[in-house]
Amino acid sequence: MADKRMHRLRRMLMDRKRRMWNDLRDDVFRKLGKEYNAQFDNPHDFEELALMDLVEDTGLIIADARRRELEQLDAAITRLDEGAYGICEECGEEIPEERLKAVPYATLCVKCLDKREKGA
Repeated sequence: MADKRMHRLRRMLMDRKRRMWNDLRDDVFRKLGKEYNAQFDNPHDFEELALMDLVEDTGLIIADARRRELEQLDAAITRLDEGAYGICEECGEEIPEERLKAVPYATLCVKCLDKREKGA
């Protein structure tokens, strides 16, 4: 039974990681295409320049968030390989698969997360 769970969890993690890499790659190529668009080569006024800066900053923030999530997914895959994935770091109980589907890099069950947040 545990092997089936680990197999499902591994597939879930790898699918999520693959989707994230594809999304990130698509975003980069889409951005490169926009950079060569003549409309954005020479902004006509301060408003256009401000809009371009905002779009650029937003893109960097999103890319950084995706990078952090990819790092967390890699750490989750490492924990899976070590046999520690899906086990709460606080209480040692299995983290329900529904929680792992929602937050695949979760290291705490909901109860322990709630305790930690209330104590902080």
